[in-house]
Amino acid sequence: MDPGAMGVLPDDAPLYKWPDKPMGWALKVHLALTLFAYIVLLPAGFVMEMASNKHQSLVQLGGALVGFLGIVFGWVHGHIDNPYARYGWFAVSMLLVHTALNLFLTLGILKRSFRAQCMYRTLGGLQVLFAYIGMVIGIITYLNLCSQGHLGQCISHFARGSALLMGAMFILVAMRLFGAIVVELRRPIEFYISVIMITVGLIGTFTEHNFFQSSGTDEWSHKDLQHTLIGVSWFAGGLLGLLMTWHSHPRYRTPVPAIIFIATGISMIIHQQDLAMSSRTHFMFGASLVCLGVSFICEITLLASGFVKDREQPAPFQYLPVFFMCASGLFLMGSNRDMVLFLINSQVDVGTYSLLLLSLCFVTMFYFNALVDFYFALAGPPEPKYRPLDDCEVSGRHSHSSQTSTLHSEQDLSSANLA
Repeated sequence: MDPGAMGVLPDDAPLYKWPDKPMGWALKVHLALTLFAYIVLLPAGFVMEMASNKHQSLVQLGGALVGFLGIVFGWVHGHIDNPYARYGWFAVSMLLVHTALNLFLTLGILKRSFRAQCMYRTLGGLQVLFAYIGMVIGIITYLNLCSQGHLGQCISHFARGSALLMGAMFILVAMRLFGAIVVELRRPIEFYISVIMITVGLIGTFTEHNFFQSSGTDEWSHKDLQHTLIGVSWFAGGLLGLLMTWHSHPRYRTPVPAIIFIATGISMIIHQQDLAMSSRTHFMFGASLVCLGVSFICEITLLASGFVKDREQPAPFQYLPVFFMCASGLFLMGSNRDMVLFLINSQVDVGTYSLLLLSLCFVTMFYFNALVDFYFALAGPPEPKYRPLDDCEVSGRHSHSSQTSTLHSEQDLSSANLA
């Protein structure tokens, strides 16, 4: 791929490339230990705690020890004055608090009350979020992204994409645990999607014009206008979806978020950037949004027709919106300006990049499905909540309906005699 065919590159384009200095042994050990701790041991300990497994405290202690050693090896690498190293202090502090709660509860120093148990489980679940944030900050720091006067645009892409990604995983886990209609959530899926859209809309409204860091100009480009108005539309549409689903049963869905996804996707497909590579990555993001909206509308239609029972396991087509929402989040994060310049300098075309992001989407869905399966292996498979009517209930209902019809016929006959 010829970088010259991608358009006129900005002056800071040569800065976005693979680091010239090779990755040292300490950094490799840091990556191996922290990934093993935060992706395997700590999430496994959280799942074991939710399943009330007696060995969860040992797994959590092992994960905390391995994670702490990994963070120390990251500091040994020598670069302690960067955002990723500073985030390490926060990760260590949360790890210490989580481990202290584990020891206090296990040794009986702290009474196992509902509040203490809830705090411990919350910190355990947040370790997955902390791991994700650490990976994102680590990639940004290693590739020197978000460092040349475009902090607002970078925050916008990564924050909004992360919101879509986490929303997709929330829907996936909820469907696996609670069934196709997620009755236990007490509101439709679109209620929670609307909350995500309001958050994403606020972030997009106040970050795309670089409010957080001056870029030397206050002029509004067509990209600033379009992305900011997309944020406004997501905020307004999210408010509408929130209102329409506030008191609704989980089966009564609304197509408002799907319409916004389709409209935004079409806008991104026809959206033109300064660089052809950037236009292509935005096209992929828009295409995934359109597929997301269409799949949501198909799901709503099939659920409204009674094709899926309230308490059955998710139907195969219900995983399509989850996949496209996950893909949309990854494409949005991967289409920021600095990442596009890195791809151009690395001679990576949009087809290869799209396959890479789709592979990450498959891996993410596999990971969360594996966590849910691990929970079912410990706590037992969920009991079938939906039970079709047996023969006695069916005959009882038929006899009740026949009795009701006979009563109505007698009433009509007596009314006719009186007349």
